[in-house]
Amino acid sequence: MLTTKVLLNKVRQKKDGTYPLVIRITYDRKTTYLPLGINMTDKDFDAKNQRIKSSSKVTSNVTRLNNAIQEKIKKVYDTVTLLEQEGRAEVISMPSLKKEIQGKGRNDIDFFAFTDQVISDLKTARKFGNAGVYRDLRNWIVRSYGEKPLPFRQIDYTFLKKLETKHYAEGNTAGGLSVSMRTLRAVYKRAIKSGIINEKYNPFRDYAIKSGTPKRMFLNEEQLNILKTAEFKENVLTKARDLYLVSFYLRGMNWMDMSLLKGRDIQGDLDRITYIRAKTRNKLFSIKIVPALKELLKKYNEVDFDKDSFVLPILPNKKMSPNQLYEAVKNKRKRQNGYLKRISKVLDLPHFTIYSARHTYANILKRSGAPSNIIQDSLGHTTEAMTQAYLNSFETSIIDEFDSKIM
Repeated sequence: MLTTKVLLNKVRQKKDGTYPLVIRITYDRKTTYLPLGINMTDKDFDAKNQRIKSSSKVTSNVTRLNNAIQEKIKKVYDTVTLLEQEGRAEVISMPSLKKEIQGKGRNDIDFFAFTDQVISDLKTARKFGNAGVYRDLRNWIVRSYGEKPLPFRQIDYTFLKKLETKHYAEGNTAGGLSVSMRTLRAVYKRAIKSGIINEKYNPFRDYAIKSGTPKRMFLNEEQLNILKTAEFKENVLTKARDLYLVSFYLRGMNWMDMSLLKGRDIQGDLDRITYIRAKTRNKLFSIKIVPALKELLKKYNEVDFDKDSFVLPILPNKKMSPNQLYEAVKNKRKRQNGYLKRISKVLDLPHFTIYSARHTYANILKRSGAPSNIIQDSLGHTTEAMTQAYLNSFETSIIDEFDSKIM
């Protein structure tokens, strides 16, 4: 499939009558020309043997130059062999092949370099949450494999099974493995579309990603009431509890959306809150402000809500870049969850995080007898099947409670 020939490129004659010496590369019936950086006339070149004539005066050492040309030809064959081993030869263009031979090829053919570029692109697109998911994947691979070069061709079925074995050996769950493997599969698909690896080498055609059932943290109604009525000596714990309740009263609104709520999102005289969820950006939520929520909102806003100011005491009202905003929200969430962990110990409650307010809301709503299609709409799920899978994770605790009554 690969042939080479050293020749003078007669199409590109120079003003002094010389021609560029090139290597014509033909691969899979496609051709490109690799310049060797030297020009000469017909009398200097032995076309039959593809060598510079010993009588040529174009260089002081003809033998050394001929040897260098042979080394360049060897580089052509070595490069194509490597491309074939990595599964990229079938999809690479001739201009890209030429750059590879010249050492100017894409620097993202390595998994880590490619993933770094994906992360950078996502940040540029202001998709900081997704960028974080890919960063977590990168860190996961580094912990298991190290940060030495990792060509995509090396990510095969055996490689995936080794990742799986190490994951379970460290005491991790199937749910966590599922998330990591799905993200790795997404990176691999991006590499295929970018022409870095051929689809036929895709290891996920043979490797089945196991769907682990996530363990959802939540509070039942009795535990939520304990949290509501608790009194704390530290203001930071009171504020952390209040923010958790705000999320609950807003149907489990996530931390990012809570942080970004502004006065313009409040309708009427504290009648409703309308917003578009940052995670999906495809659904407008309109939530009635119940008396308990209204009391909390007023507690942290003694004056009227300014349309351009944040509603909740999470972020400072100052101008920040999108990346600074994302990092600030992430850091505040980490601090919030730290306070909630302390609260769970003080009140002898199960461990819970700010995100679990969404699970708490869904669990209590289900127990109230609400049909799954109503829960689906309130949570913003696109399908009822998604909601049902979400609610199924609460069944174990319900069964446990019934068991405790009869055992």
